[in-house]
Amino acid sequence: MTKEDDRAREEFTSEAEELLDTLSRDLVEFEAQGKNVRPEVVNKIFREVHSLKGLAGMLGFVEISELSHNLEDMLDRLRMGKIPITKDLIDLLYDSVDSLNRLVIAINDPSLAGLVDVTNLASRIHRTVTSQPQQKVEDPFSELTLDEQTKKSLTEYEEHRLLENVRAGKYILAIEQTFDFSDFDEKLRALTSVLNEAGEVISTLPALDSSGGSGIAFRLLYGSMLNEPAVAALAPDARVSSLRKDTSPAAVAAAGAAMTPPPPGGTTAADVAAEDDLSSLRSMSQTVRVDITKLDHVMNIVGELIIEKTQLEALTRQLTTQQQRMAAHELGKIARNLDRKLSELQKSVIETRMVPVGQIYSKLARTVRKVARELKKEIELTLRGEDTELDKMMVEELTDPLMHIIRNSIDHGIEPAAERVAAGKQPEGRVTLTAYQQGNSVVLDVKDDGRGIDPEKIRQVAIKRGVIGEKDAFDLQRAYEVIFAPGFSTADQVSEISGRGVGLDVVKKNIQELKGTIEVISKPREGTTFRISLPITLAIIQALIVRASGEQFAIPLTSVEESLRIYSRDIRTVERREVFTLRDFTLPLLRLSDAFGLSDDHDHGPDTKWFVVVTRAGEKTVGLLVDALVRQQEVVIKSIGERLKTIPGIAGATDIGESDIVLVIDVGTLIDHFGGRARETRALAVH
Repeated sequence: MTKEDDRAREEFTSEAEELLDTLSRDLVEFEAQGKNVRPEVVNKIFREVHSLKGLAGMLGFVEISELSHNLEDMLDRLRMGKIPITKDLIDLLYDSVDSLNRLVIAINDPSLAGLVDVTNLASRIHRTVTSQPQQKVEDPFSELTLDEQTKKSLTEYEEHRLLENVRAGKYILAIEQTFDFSDFDEKLRALTSVLNEAGEVISTLPALDSSGGSGIAFRLLYGSMLNEPAVAALAPDARVSSLRKDTSPAAVAAAGAAMTPPPPGGTTAADVAAEDDLSSLRSMSQTVRVDITKLDHVMNIVGELIIEKTQLEALTRQLTTQQQRMAAHELGKIARNLDRKLSELQKSVIETRMVPVGQIYSKLARTVRKVARELKKEIELTLRGEDTELDKMMVEELTDPLMHIIRNSIDHGIEPAAERVAAGKQPEGRVTLTAYQQGNSVVLDVKDDGRGIDPEKIRQVAIKRGVIGEKDAFDLQRAYEVIFAPGFSTADQVSEISGRGVGLDVVKKNIQELKGTIEVISKPREGTTFRISLPITLAIIQALIVRASGEQFAIPLTSVEESLRIYSRDIRTVERREVFTLRDFTLPLLRLSDAFGLSDDHDHGPDTKWFVVVTRAGEKTVGLLVDALVRQQEVVIKSIGERLKTIPGIAGATDIGESDIVLVIDVGTLIDHFGGRARETRALAVH
């Protein structure tokens, strides 16, 4: 495959994913509006499918093109009123978009292609299109005073929209206005926009300029619940007239009622394809669509940096001929300017990588709908904070953990409808995903209003699976820890949704790889919240450089609560674990020298000074005991390879200047692995 082919494939993948994301959001709006869906929503969905069909056909992606073509044909009949809006139709639309999304991903991952049964979907679409009974064709003009020329000018779709407005008992009006040639397009567009807010512009037709001037006239056919005087107020420069033969409100309502067809009967039940929904929802495209103003800003900064670099080169050449002190002063000034511009460039590049988390909301909405349908549960999904921004890579990596948590909430958290009603709840379960910024982190809450976590049930299952012993201490906090144990599941039987042995431990691992934390907040019979905290970006972070046993480490500031200096006499031992009383809180201590097996040959008397860096990972707080705080510095985390990747407490490495490479601490895995037991663990290893 040539480079041109690779580039074309990547461009198609990016464009197709953007189209499908928009299509998913429009489907949510389509479903919310139900049988009273606004025609512009249906038309927009139709255009998006048409665009995808054209792109796929042009590049030879046959399956995507054929499925889009079948879907486009069905949508065309839908917007023409030849197919009623039913639950089966909405299910079919969601399944089709989900399958198109998989086919797009399969372009770069062919193993997923077999998960899409295009033939089955085509059959379902065909049945939906052909199973509708022939309806009596109504004359949309029988109640209207329309001239023959106007009737002949209307398209089939415009006739359909005219009939729908008549059926709805709306006023049908003609709005005529003359515009100047110089700006008629802008003014016509503005008039149409105003009118569409209070009704529907059914057709826009050229008309004769009755003023005899040099302008251009248009006649708009308009349907609205507003009467003639109210519409005239919206278009003060136009001539408004009613097209109804009887314009009294009672007659208009009666005519609409008479033309309203009976509710559509049941449709053929759709065959739900047994698709494996375990495949990743993450995007395959590496493209980030960037606001041009952000790129302009980056380009301006780069230009200024080149100027500064040129000045440095010129100054370097002059050092042999001018006084050293003056040269040093000038170099210092340029260095400060360079540092300031580099900081601006760094900020701009980070902003360029940022995308709204709302990009994955539509994918999650499809998953919720599919899982709820399979479990026969009614679920209301609420999505908030879609404008909250995160690094592009992190947003993509979040899709799978969020999908799994939401699945878990629907399957384990939300009770069946009968159980909810008996508990005094609404039969429809609620799952809410909220994203918001908190300091230098982004927090995502997945909250359900289900049964909550039952510690006793968790305990019984944990004992049965050998995760804990019969006599082990067990409380709510311990229950939260156990549900993240590898392979742990409370499912009684294996299904497509649960009991597969891929549990919340995978979710926790994925979140920790993003240098984030996950915690659980639950109230019995009220619901459960999974809270994910993530750094805004992994590209460049602020870190606290510390020293322990002669070695330096970098601790991300997003994990640091505070730092303080103490003496050895302030450290107490409780159950062989070192602790420190911080205000009214007993803070577990963890020596970095113990965690990483560093030699500690110092003579530590009661007056020895220590520094405690108070760190937090979720609800867990631990004080890291170090010899010194060196400085605060911006660092770029680099990978340390696959072999060292699994070492608990290490996130990567960074260069802090002068070729000094230090390890970056992963506070989350450090606390999970050692807690306050690092000294105890080291003592046992020695003996």
